[in-house]
Amino acid sequence: MGMSESLLNDAQTVLLAEIYKEYTGLWDETDITYRFSNRRREALKAVHENFKNKSGLSLTEYDIGCEIARLRKICSHEKRLKILCKQQNKKHKPSCTFYEHISYLEVDVTPYECSICEKIISGVCQYKIHLASHDGSLPFKCHVCGHGFKLSTNLAVHLRRHVQDYLYKCEICSKPCATTTEIKIHMRSHTGEKPFVCEICGKSFRTSSRINTHKRRHENRPTHRCEICNKGFFSKSFYREHMNVHQNVRDKICNICNKGFTSAKHLRQHKQIHAAEKKYVCKICDKRFAQNAGLNGHMKSHGIIQVAANSEGVENVL
Repeated sequence: MGMSESLLNDAQTVLLAEIYKEYTGLWDETDITYRFSNRRREALKAVHENFKNKSGLSLTEYDIGCEIARLRKICSHEKRLKILCKQQNKKHKPSCTFYEHISYLEVDVTPYECSICEKIISGVCQYKIHLASHDGSLPFKCHVCGHGFKLSTNLAVHLRRHVQDYLYKCEICSKPCATTTEIKIHMRSHTGEKPFVCEICGKSFRTSSRINTHKRRHENRPTHRCEICNKGFFSKSFYREHMNVHQNVRDKICNICNKGFTSAKHLRQHKQIHAAEKKYVCKICDKRFAQNAGLNGHMKSHGIIQVAANSEGVENVL
């Protein structure tokens, strides 16, 4: 098989295989830590320590890495033979005496056989892309929520958010971030930088996604539309809140008086009445109000018509 001589006898190799099997993040992609490089490094160190303690051998971490690579090569070789035997309608008999102890690695070593067209594919990424091509789905799927991605790196970032295992942290407020791009965008909340400027109205934004949503307003192209009343929305969150109104789902509960609301916006507005200090102040007589609606009504007594933002963030004259 063109493999170097092992430093271990068969019994020691089986022991290593059994220890390696316990650390599923190193070979089972359904383990959420499988795509986390930092967790994989930690797991390999643990395999090394565990094997050293149980075997009494003083192999280096590099030696253990080589032995694991050797196990994976043996499994890959046997898997290739098994596929060949299947194509020739022959029964596969492993040439490796301890194969039953390493066969669990078949899910993570080449080659891969398409379960639909039986095509043999050498790489795991190519295999995922090929499999997804049969139904037009995205190749890299989250085992937690089913969300699909074009790139395995995007899936890894997504999985870190599921378990809140972040690699980066803001130096100012310690907020954890999953990527360098995410922390760069977050830093704009501290610096006030808004590099994306609307060429129509001149309004600036921190992220490209926000300016794209804003531009859709100018073009009157809502991203979501209510199937019941046909009202259009430019964000998923506003659309969901609107649907809750139709269904009268009052799942946003005030932690002070337990009153329920159909949207987070309405809950925020309600909680203002519980605030110790009234937020809204009349600029003419300094009278304070808990809610913007109260201030609006009061301003009419001064003969002034207020301007307020609607649920889509667009200002309307009252």
